[in-house]
Amino acid sequence: MDISKLDNCPLPLQNNKLNVKNHLSTIAEHGLGPADPRQPNEDFWRQKALKWNCSEGDARGRLCANCEHYVNTTEIQDCIANGPAFELKASQLPLTPKWADIESHPVAYCTLFDITCSPVRTCDEQEMGGPIDDQRMKAIKENPESMDYEDPFKDSTEEE
Repeated sequence: MDISKLDNCPLPLQNNKLNVKNHLSTIAEHGLGPADPRQPNEDFWRQKALKWNCSEGDARGRLCANCEHYVNTTEIQDCIANGPAFELKASQLPLTPKWADIESHPVAYCTLFDITCSPVRTCDEQEMGGPIDDQRMKAIKENPESMDYEDPFKDSTEEE
């Protein structure tokens, strides 16, 4: 995770046009979804399980909320609450099918794709090791190696 992006409010949290552009790119190129996490989305999760070589149940556990790029610190929450990102809704994205709003406003930030992030979605690049909250951020700043995390879904027979 590149914490230097978090020295100030990240630009996508200050500019909804950029945030939307980054979301659309992440959806198209990195499988961000599902569009409505409250639905079963069997096809979506089956595809993720195939991609990650794990069971569908394990795939459903690989959410943004537990990704090492998911930052939900007090600073990020303040950036969202005091900027235009607070008003951004998933349902405003120009997508078919329409995306569902899960939270009343964005709640976190993805450092990998520079987007506001919902805890109940995922993407192809999900990396276990999060969330990054105030306590984890302090530890990371004090000791960058503290980001090392063993993926519990990784098959122990896989080569590194």
